Amino acid sequence: MSKWVSSVEKRSFLKWFLEHQQLKRTDARRVIEFILNQYHILENVFFTEKVMPGRKTIIISSIHSDEPGFLFYSNQHKTDEISKALGDLMMNPTEKVNLIFHFNGKLLNYRYLQLIENPGLENSKQYGYSQKYEIEVNDLIGKISLENEIVLLKKQIDDALDEKDEEVFTRLTERLKELVAKTADSF
Repeated sequence: MSKWVSSVEKRSFLKWFLEHQQLKRTDARRVIEFILNQYHILENVFFTEKVMPGRKTIIISSIHSDEPGFLFYSNQHKTDEISKALGDLMMNPTEKVNLIFHFNGKLLNYRYLQLIENPGLENSKQYGYSQKYEIEVNDLIGKISLENEIVLLKKQIDDALDEKDEEVFTRLTERLKELVAKTADSF
């Protein structure tokens, strides 16, 4: 992780989380409390939003989340046993551990956002990409709709010619001229 976060900030968030969130798995509180009481483990804790292969990761969720209450990833294994996570933390206190929290309003919580690696930047990039794609898709849809309308008008003009309906022919050709001009201006 390239973002350094002090143990004080980590401790502050973890205490806040325990005080303000009701955990899906109440015994997951023991894991957070253990981390809080072990300074050397707290130093090696990183907050993230994604499970990273090869990194130990603990996921804890509040009751207001659709995510599982507790998961522990270690050495390509996944378990929901809190005792295994605690045992691993006790046996390997200097190994890096990622923490992922799921709770209502986490993307608006400044305590949490200051801990995770560039969350705002990542979200704003995603938003920018989706805005760009939305514009491109809307332009493409508009162009295709215009082309389809031109094809339909040409068919209607042919039908008007076949029926020798001068009034309909004139009206449709005027509309076709407008659409062709619009096509030249837009695209």
